[in-house]
Amino acid sequence: METKEPPTLEGLPLVLPPHLTANFEKADSLIREFYGQSPGVPALVRLWVACGTSRRIQREFERAVLDIKRKTINPNEECEFDEDCL
Repeated sequence: METKEPPTLEGLPLVLPPHLTANFEKADSLIREFYGQSPGVPALVRLWVACGTSRRIQREFERAVLDIKRKTINPNEECEFDEDCL
């Protein structure tokens, strides 16, 4: 099995464990298969990070670290509660 260096992001030292790097490599491969080209693993990592809103990051933290199993009421992306959250 070939060992690959993790992606490097400009201005931010980032080291992903191999099992997480593998997810981005798989996504890169699938995108290439479906569309004929892909921006590459480092660009996909940047895209993934850019999509993380503060509320989404907090929610993932709560689920992972605090081991929250139940479904919570999730406000919309603008973090305003409305009946669509129910």
